[in-house]
Amino acid sequence: MAFKALTPESRVIPAGRVLLWGRPNTFKTTSIVETWPEDRDVPGSKQFVSLPGEKGYESIPHRPSLISHVWQVDDVAQVSPGSVLREANEILARVLASKPLCVAVEGIHKMYDYAYDAVLDDLMSGDTKGQGAEALRGPAYGLAHKVVMRFLNKISAAGVPYLVVTCWEGDKKDDPKDRNKNAPTHKAPQLPGQLADAITGEFGVSIRSSIKRMPDGIRGLWQILPDPQVQGCAVKVGLEIAKGLPRTIPQDFRVLRDLVAGEPLPAVREKYGYANSTDKGAK
Repeated sequence: MAFKALTPESRVIPAGRVLLWGRPNTFKTTSIVETWPEDRDVPGSKQFVSLPGEKGYESIPHRPSLISHVWQVDDVAQVSPGSVLREANEILARVLASKPLCVAVEGIHKMYDYAYDAVLDDLMSGDTKGQGAEALRGPAYGLAHKVVMRFLNKISAAGVPYLVVTCWEGDKKDDPKDRNKNAPTHKAPQLPGQLADAITGEFGVSIRSSIKRMPDGIRGLWQILPDPQVQGCAVKVGLEIAKGLPRTIPQDFRVLRDLVAGEPLPAVREKYGYANSTDKGAK
């Protein structure tokens, strides 16, 4: 039976399910490699799955404890969207079944494109009424949302301690119905329609990754609380813990984990030595 009663010993680890999104080259993969939990003495304790179409896996270093799974084919034209989705599900099933300490699934925005093409192909193959592709694009759009959400639900329920999913960032209109080209926008995961908002609720922590130029070089930042320009950041914790959280933190999973677990901000700052450096302006 898949349902189980949570006990103090079996509860989900703080920050065990994280959505990490941001523009390219904002150190998303690097931060996972360098700061997420990893037993360096155990081969394959941290495994990366770069979803079909995702790039940037060159930044994953070669270590016995790291295993990186990438999608490569000789002739892309011979691969159907449906087969791509099946392969993505199969590799994730194998990786999660091996019970590594940490699994990183990179490029969920890329998977949506294949999901949309796959369901549109299915709808067209069963189009006995001759509606045509244009008439079926709307239904395909909604069905693709469901495919991606089911995928996320399945991997989130897997019994691995740490799961992090990455996504690119895009600009979303504050009012989707506003047709003005200068309509106000905010930052969000680069996914279409309501999926950009819905995905942030599927994780215990939704983080926006960014970089900032400092006197001593470029620093990576994580925004963990929302503001009007970045509405998709969220941390699911009790009210008392939420009151003590800063808006931004360094790109260090230890900092995130300890804050989510309820450690006071001053103590965490002192422990990791980042006070008044990268989170200027945060409380």
